[in-house]
Amino acid sequence: MSSGELKGHENIYGGDVVAQKGLGAIAERGHLFWAELRNTISRLLSAEEGALRDHSSRKNAFVNRLTAQMHLPFKIGDYTDFYSSREHATNVGIMFRGKENALMPNYLHLPVGYHGRASSIVLSGTPVRRPCGQLQAGDNPPTFGPSAQLDFELEMGFFVGPGNKLGEPIRMEDAYKHIFGMVLLNDWSG
Repeated sequence: MSSGELKGHENIYGGDVVAQKGLGAIAERGHLFWAELRNTISRLLSAEEGALRDHSSRKNAFVNRLTAQMHLPFKIGDYTDFYSSREHATNVGIMFRGKENALMPNYLHLPVGYHGRASSIVLSGTPVRRPCGQLQAGDNPPTFGPSAQLDFELEMGFFVGPGNKLGEPIRMEDAYKHIFGMVLLNDWSG
């Protein structure tokens, strides 16, 4: 259904943002645009609204969930991963620094984040190989092979909309203007 076929709904289609592949162009438009788009979609899907319900191309607007092909919603260019629980930070710390020095002294006083590799983010159902790296047992020389230990985490991911200027903080009260959406994801660390 094109924007011209729905009178009164044209303003959400500015620059064909909605027709672009992925959600990045929508996220960049900001929270007022998101709210207008959400309200329009909700109205179009309501039983009282006939514009979509009675339209001849209605069948083209929906996909059966059993046959739907999933796609990454965004081109993910970068991300930061945080140690959000003491247990997780302790487990990782033991792998790198041993049990006695598992937590860094400042861990309980500030959020600890690290840069992630965006190329490793894949859709559910994608086959994932166990990560490989150098392993060393005792005094033996290191060998290369599949990781002996894996860390599995259920995480929350947030998609950020328009963002902010470099060096300009975002106040907590304004977070809703920048968080476009949230997803659950599985994180495997080797």
